Amino acid sequence: MQESVNLFEFLRCPGIPDSDVIDKFDTVVVYNDRKEIVKILVADTGNGRFAFGYDIFFLNGRQAKRLPSLENGYCTTANNAVLYFLGYIKKYASRFSDNVIREVNRLIGQYSQPTLF
Repeated sequence: MQESVNLFEFLRCPGIPDSDVIDKFDTVVVYNDRKEIVKILVADTGNGRFAFGYDIFFLNGRQAKRLPSLENGYCTTANNAVLYFLGYIKKYASRFSDNVIREVNRLIGQYSQPTLF
């Protein structure tokens, strides 16, 4: 089964090779039912660069974790970093439960809405 594309790829700027990981970050909990946990890690690196990472516990018991780093690319706002990674999750939707994907879709709507103030 071929995966789809990340509709928010355009929000990601190219990575900076050999960048260090960033250990101070905000956490956005996408989903947590204690069996499956999906978190997006977003770090403000200054100069309008927001690095992203993830901490995921899959239903099968496996974990995937990557601390934020500019090496994997960055976004110009924290909101864009979250949207980019939500799109990344949707790209690999078959690896997640339907509940996670429903929550991802809800969050995409929430993060896509422009604020008036």
